[in-house]
Amino acid sequence: MPQLDWAMRKKTKNENKPQRLAKSISADKKRARHGRARENTLRAEPGRDARGTVADKRNVSPLIRLVGALRDENIRFQLIGMSAAVLQGVPAVTNDVDLWIDLPARQYVTPVNIALRLGAQMVRNTVVELSDGMLVNFIYEVTGLKSFGTEFRKTRKLNFHGEIIPVMPLKSIRQSKMAVMRPKDEAHIHYIDETLGLLRKFRRGKQ
Repeated sequence: MPQLDWAMRKKTKNENKPQRLAKSISADKKRARHGRARENTLRAEPGRDARGTVADKRNVSPLIRLVGALRDENIRFQLIGMSAAVLQGVPAVTNDVDLWIDLPARQYVTPVNIALRLGAQMVRNTVVELSDGMLVNFIYEVTGLKSFGTEFRKTRKLNFHGEIIPVMPLKSIRQSKMAVMRPKDEAHIHYIDETLGLLRKFRRGKQ
């Protein structure tokens, strides 16, 4: 009898092994599914690259950050002066940027404060030096031209440091320089006239 009891207990123990094995396999599958779900949750979305996004922000020039900040504040502006002329092909060199701002002169501190928040240094009341050394002049009235709104309708939309901005056309730049006629303006007008002449020849050649 003791041998029979021992044999039956052994048989029962062996019969339970498949059940325990099935339970173990089922538990392992659940853990595996749970592990895969966690991996999917943590995986970056297709087409997204956080490192690329950060790099893009770092590569944006201080001037373009300023332009974006002005737009965020709904402040209209246009690129004028020789920086605008050079952008349109005039063979000259300029170390600063002139932005005509659509605000009254008494509010000159508004764009200056925006620039200071972006890390610029104040040079004069309406001039700031950006973090990369570029000087920006905020202009509120242009001699020899009509109102900002009237001249704004004539602007060209051009790519400037990767951003599309309104740019004063060469004829208007020439007109403003003729009205002021500082010693350097005579040379600037000469280069503008040469460029306008080349553009006219180019247009005639395409007809």
